[in-house]
Amino acid sequence: MKYDIDHEFVGISSQTATHRIILLHGWGADADDLLTLGKEIIEKINLDFEVISLRASGLHPSGLGRQWYQLYPHDWEGAEVEVNKLLDTLKKFDTDQISIEKTILLGFSQGAAMAIDAGFKLRLGLIVACSGYPHPNWAPGEKCPPLIVSHGLFDEVVPIDASRIIHEMVRSKSSKFCELIEFDGSHQIDSGLIDFISSNINNFF
Repeated sequence: MKYDIDHEFVGISSQTATHRIILLHGWGADADDLLTLGKEIIEKINLDFEVISLRASGLHPSGLGRQWYQLYPHDWEGAEVEVNKLLDTLKKFDTDQISIEKTILLGFSQGAAMAIDAGFKLRLGLIVACSGYPHPNWAPGEKCPPLIVSHGLFDEVVPIDASRIIHEMVRSKSSKFCELIEFDGSHQIDSGLIDFISSNINNFF
């Protein structure tokens, strides 16, 4: 399937798909990093999903993997540019066949920060932010999409307080579904997250 977007991607296509999951990888990873996760999610859900895993525009400073924007030092102006670019891409996925309301946006780490910043400007069916953090100027509006926040208690890369702040900010603004999952782990995606999404899918679609 071809899309006229400004991001490269890899995916799992379905000609009959009625729903979509879009994945945003972390700092230093690449588009194929979360594909297995996407496949496991759609195999658990009794809906016809396609999977799109977007590739960040920037090259990681190590020369391996990609970055959505520079870290160490943080380039917050660059982050804003990339959020707007991502927002344009997400809008182009809002089609007659699969609307944005039938889309899950899932990001990990830097990808989670991108997901909540761009995603909260859209009517997404669900946002999943794994081990993420809020950008300095990010604030949720009153019309927030449903949100699942997941973070390891022993994360030494992004402290869990970052996700607690996201959860508290959204809960103070919105009555939509908003769940914080804290798990025994470090900077990773919780193995129980897939079951949680699948068991709550009727809350979103």
